[in-house]
Amino acid sequence: MFNSIGNFIFYHTPVFLLIQSIWRDEAFSYFMAKPPVIQIIINTANDFNPPLYYIFLHFWVIIVGKSDELLRILSFIFYLLTIFVAYKIAKKITDNKFAYFVALFTMFNPMLLYYAFEIRMYSLFALLTLTSFYFLYVKNWKGYSLSVILGLYTHTFFLLIPFSYACFAFVHGKWVNKRKELINIIKPYLFFLPWVPIVIKQFIKSRDSWLFPVDFQLIKSVLGNLFTNYEGTPGNWWSITFILSLLIVFFMILSLRKRRKLAISILFPIFLSLTPILIYSVAVKPVYVNRYLIFITVFEILSISLGIYNILNHRVRLAVSILWLFSAIIFNIQISPFHKKTDFKSLFNEINNHATTKDFVFTRTPIAYLESAYYYKYPLNTFIYNPNNISIPNYIGVTLIFPDVSRINYYSNARNFLVNDDATYQLIINN
Repeated sequence: MFNSIGNFIFYHTPVFLLIQSIWRDEAFSYFMAKPPVIQIIINTANDFNPPLYYIFLHFWVIIVGKSDELLRILSFIFYLLTIFVAYKIAKKITDNKFAYFVALFTMFNPMLLYYAFEIRMYSLFALLTLTSFYFLYVKNWKGYSLSVILGLYTHTFFLLIPFSYACFAFVHGKWVNKRKELINIIKPYLFFLPWVPIVIKQFIKSRDSWLFPVDFQLIKSVLGNLFTNYEGTPGNWWSITFILSLLIVFFMILSLRKRRKLAISILFPIFLSLTPILIYSVAVKPVYVNRYLIFITVFEILSISLGIYNILNHRVRLAVSILWLFSAIIFNIQISPFHKKTDFKSLFNEINNHATTKDFVFTRTPIAYLESAYYYKYPLNTFIYNPNNISIPNYIGVTLIFPDVSRINYYSNARNFLVNDDATYQLIINN
């Protein structure tokens, strides 16, 4: 019995997300956050994402040190704040009791819950999206501007959010106040102008990319995918996210029954952002990634919630609310094992027990390098085995932080641990 309970807790709850091994992008975040702040800004100018999250993480590392679990707590704090802001918005657009449902609905959303335990900027991205909408709704322009400026320096895709707000204000705003409101909405872009040349340079460099093509299967399931953070594993869940997408559309339509203008203001950021991204990904090159669009997830939550709130029969509304919550919880339980990351932590627990300062770690490919450098107790003794001296793609992130780690040979008269991408290794003694 106790084994079953322990198995459930450690493999089917957020505890699993907290304690498992970090993966490449998380290790990248750690190494990006290590240098002084000025160097972080310089480094991020050569990466895809702006520097704000890495600056926050820099000071967090100073406080908590190098611990997988404690480093992930920063994202969890942003997640808790996201729940609070969702509650505040719900109090404004529904009522006090229903706001508690919206808070729970936000808490158990699979996308937000997953990134609450990852050492990346996506939880902060979601938080700043909601705070920008909240301050826009209450017409607190100072709060709005601060939220948007911080958001723009958190993720490049945040550029789409004020644009969608401006489009809504242009179409639905009152003529007398429209000009002033539009200026207030787009004014934060001025503070992002210093970073625009860097964004353009990054966009040009992104032609060398790992992104997968967008097909019809993704397009028809995209709303469900973004709500659940489903990325194709397990492979037979596409039909589930397609049906979920239809359900989401149904509740979006239901949200239009009352306070139509409010409902449309929530739908604008979803479709004015998602549509061009999908079209561009099909027609030109892929730019669609679930996590880059986490801001759409928070608007989905608001739209579905408003649709549920518009159900007139209170018993039916309660039943539907419970069904949505229950379904989200069940989905989280079922999907957790498929979020398992490659266990480099256990591998290096073994290697570190035997390694000395005269031993070296080589990774068979660049893919495993960042995790290896993170977990190996002698990170300066970590290299990429590259006998053909092949150029390492920029998108892997290794060369940005570690420009000189390729080696064409193992070290002589030393033990070399050759680490594979699946977290296995071979011991090579090169005499």
